[in-house]
Amino acid sequence: MLDHLDDLASDFSVFHRIPDVTVLDGPTFLRLAWRMPAYQGVMQARAAAYQEADTSAGATPRMAPGRHEEINPGTRTSLMADPAFAGLFSYGSSRG
Repeated sequence: MLDHLDDLASDFSVFHRIPDVTVLDGPTFLRLAWRMPAYQGVMQARAAAYQEADTSAGATPRMAPGRHEEINPGTRTSLMADPAFAGLFSYGSSRG
């Protein structure tokens, strides 16, 4: 994702009317960025190119028909509990 920040920023401005992605909090950015390949933008073209490269190299497509990957909803609780996001988000102290 970090390699495509400029592409994401471009697609965010077109499809979500968000001219500056840096105003988004991390969970919101990730939720929206995850969905960018669904729109006909730069990220859809990049995702298609990656899929084509994987398929032509003999790899199983990442999103084969009928195959569903679990999507983290991006809530505070789900991000903190998901090992894939360990250490990426800090919500400060839980003390009142």
